[in-house]
Amino acid sequence: MIFNKLTSIILIAGALGFTGCVKDEYYNPQPIPQQPVGYQYTFDDDFNRDVHNWSFSDIGNAAKVTVGGGSLQYIYEPKNDGTNTVAIQTGANLNRDFLIQTKISSNNAMGLAFGVSDNDYGFSLMIDDQGYFALYDEGSSGVAAKALIDWQESSAIQEGWNEIELEQVDGYWIGYANGTKLFELKQKYLSGSKVGFIVLANTRGFADYLTVKW
Repeated sequence: MIFNKLTSIILIAGALGFTGCVKDEYYNPQPIPQQPVGYQYTFDDDFNRDVHNWSFSDIGNAAKVTVGGGSLQYIYEPKNDGTNTVAIQTGANLNRDFLIQTKISSNNAMGLAFGVSDNDYGFSLMIDDQGYFALYDEGSSGVAAKALIDWQESSAIQEGWNEIELEQVDGYWIGYANGTKLFELKQKYLSGSKVGFIVLANTRGFADYLTVKW
């Protein structure tokens, strides 16, 4: 009888111990890993040296880019109208939220180019020296460029240097000039991941830096 009582006590204690483990696991689950907040990666070029191979000279199209001394200079003076783009791989993943920042100045029109690939000219956010801005789908070799937001004036754009930002967040593109919102538009599909600059014909433009965060 003593043996049977002792066995029963052990079994009951074991059952309670097992139940206690289950209850502890149920009421104290492991915390769910939190997603990182904010941008995790940054590409930054201050144009002190041409470490990212921006420079080129295309005599036939009268286009030239030089880098050094803290600035990127972009000259495009062809006989006909058009645009010219220089873009590089920054390592940015443009399929997630991202932020592109630069500071530019020109005697005509210059802007950011993004989503560029070898087969697609991507998109552009341009400003001119008269206080206007535009957002374009630049098309490809077989598809003409088209305006998503045609040229319109903004008091945020100043004479001389302007801080320009293009942000993709929560499914929207938001453009800024000197901290003032220019537009908000549902994002478009980007087939490329290159980022850079675009100029209109007869432009001499400068960029002070380029920063990409994602």
